[in-house]
Amino acid sequence: MVNMRRVLDLKAMAAETALTAGDYLTARYRLPANDAAVIFELVAPLGQGDVGGIAYDVFVFVLTGQFSINDILFEKDCGCKISAGMAFRWTAAPNTCLFVMSAPATEQTEEEVVTINPQAQMSPSLPPPVEYLQGPVPVCQSAPAWRSCEGQFYGGIWASTPYSRKQIPYVHDEFMFLLEGCVTFVCDLGEKQTFRAGDAFLICRGASCSWDSLEDVKKIYVIFRPE
Repeated sequence: MVNMRRVLDLKAMAAETALTAGDYLTARYRLPANDAAVIFELVAPLGQGDVGGIAYDVFVFVLTGQFSINDILFEKDCGCKISAGMAFRWTAAPNTCLFVMSAPATEQTEEEVVTINPQAQMSPSLPPPVEYLQGPVPVCQSAPAWRSCEGQFYGGIWASTPYSRKQIPYVHDEFMFLLEGCVTFVCDLGEKQTFRAGDAFLICRGASCSWDSLEDVKKIYVIFRPE
């Protein structure tokens, strides 16, 4: 049983989960979630196929291998958002594993594939609330890539100078991929977990953990925050 109260190391889970590679829509392992508002899955596609429009906005991140959507190639450690209603053709190389995060669409949007550019130009961003901090206020920047599902589902790039934050409960689900730096979490069970550049992980609503980064960090983030 997956412990959703800890930070989930997605690449470790992909290596440990027995998945039979096959069709993008069926070669899946579904992670537990608080409710039906968001779906988390590991997917092991192989070959090629077609997908009709589905009723979800979907974030796809390549943990291993290569995956293409309508001839747009996404290699390891790359991700994108596929808009609800969009039909697409996919191809996948052997040993490909994806993390897929799906949120039910709540409005009509343009059918498109939104890529997340790690080199996107960033602008100043609000730091964590002062009451959560244990030490100096960090300097933060961000570059949003999209916001959909009436503002509940969004992603982009975020960076910060070092800071320490006390343990707080998460009121949203957040996928993170560290582009630069290192961060250590301690969850409410007392477990200490450290992630470094190249690691992909997930923190779910209801989990409670601290944050401690001793160096600058930069990450891809994808958040589902229900109203």
